[in-house]
Amino acid sequence: MMNIDTILEWLQDSQWHSLDEIRGCVSLSDDKVRRIIVFLEENEFVNFDNDKTRAKIRTPGLRFLELPAE
Repeated sequence: MMNIDTILEWLQDSQWHSLDEIRGCVSLSDDKVRRIIVFLEENEFVNFDNDKTRAKIRTPGLRFLELPAE
């Protein structure tokens, strides 16, 4: 779960980020980063661009980051 949180935090500036940029922030393989982004997209936390090479956080992802941590 930590990698998902880290990716969402990386995307919280609401700008498009390439999968290479995202991979650099979590030090995971291309395949693992892509699978995480696909999971986040399926759950409406992020959007992929048309080429599926960049991701951008959506409102539900930003709301998730605002939730209190225990």
